[in-house]
Amino acid sequence: MRCSLHLLILLLPLLKSPCTVQEKTSNQENQTKKPLKTKIHPLVISTWSYRDANLQAWSVLMEGPRRTRQAVIQGCLACLHKRCGRLLAEGSSPDEAGNLTYEAAIMDGETLKFGAVAGLEGVRHAILVADSVLQYTKHSLIVGESAGIFAKSLGYQEEEPLSSPYTKEVLSEWRMQRCQPNFWRDVLPSESDNCGPYSPLAEHLLRPQPLRQEYLIQQGQHDQLAFLALDGEGRLHVASHSSGAQFRIPGRVGDSAVPGAGIYADNEVGGAVVSGDGDVLMRHLPAFLAVEALRAGQSIYQAAESVIQRMLKHNTEFNGGIVVVTRLGSYAAACAGMDEFQFVVSGGQEYQSMAREERIQCVDRKDIILEGPKGIFLRVPEKITGNT
Repeated sequence: MRCSLHLLILLLPLLKSPCTVQEKTSNQENQTKKPLKTKIHPLVISTWSYRDANLQAWSVLMEGPRRTRQAVIQGCLACLHKRCGRLLAEGSSPDEAGNLTYEAAIMDGETLKFGAVAGLEGVRHAILVADSVLQYTKHSLIVGESAGIFAKSLGYQEEEPLSSPYTKEVLSEWRMQRCQPNFWRDVLPSESDNCGPYSPLAEHLLRPQPLRQEYLIQQGQHDQLAFLALDGEGRLHVASHSSGAQFRIPGRVGDSAVPGAGIYADNEVGGAVVSGDGDVLMRHLPAFLAVEALRAGQSIYQAAESVIQRMLKHNTEFNGGIVVVTRLGSYAAACAGMDEFQFVVSGGQEYQSMAREERIQCVDRKDIILEGPKGIFLRVPEKITGNT
């Protein structure tokens, strides 16, 4: 009996060993098993219907890794031609003094660095100068004459005369129409039917100013374009380029140069691009708000719609649209003040076709605005059809 007990004790480790080996093997497999990587869908999104510029940006993105920055820059450069409308390319967007100035910005979603220029005169490739602000300075925005000096210090040459025959023709027609429309208010003589110079209206003569839709957003008449690029590793860059609002007051800076107004990106969450009335966008920072809405857990649809509703509550005359993109490449859009809003997409989840134009129907202001200032609209926006 004692011998049998000793034999059983000696055999116990051998009886356990197969199970022990299996348990160790399972533990090793669990340790070496890598978590599944969430698939990211690379894409390029640009506002309005300029397919060729979007396709050029997409081609750059597909050249290799870490190409989001070069992609959005190429998209902006591609629109310095007639293919992207007269205001962006043909010198038909002077300020009220007849000067041609440009503004642009670029943002890195990884570092959150932002580079921009505004009031840049004579150098059409403003996006390259904005990128230089991001790459070579500790600043975020350089404006006016100093922006031109900065550009020339880096080797950018003046590429066009400060005005052209076409610019002078546009300005002459505007002055013949008694400088209508313009961006003045509460001045003498009345800004509604006179040119300047103006002086402030006496305080006791101030009157409530109804909100008015000064400009229609029509195909081929866009003074601003925005790009977003996302690669397969989740890197985001956004960029914007603008020739400025037509007949603006000299020195005015628009949304293209203000972080969070026309563009914003954060690799951890997503990005957004916006087009519309720049002075409204600068007051609400819709691109930033949309990204933060994603961070707070809203869906892309909720984020886009809530931003439009916020702007309409305080600016019932607002015209424009927004495209919101998650860090994985899903996207949604919303708009107001037009029949529809167009944007171009290459890549994305479905890969239906490159540089495909997508259109969404805009919300009716009456469906959203229950309170707040009511606008007086001089004209009804025309139906947007086709390309020009």
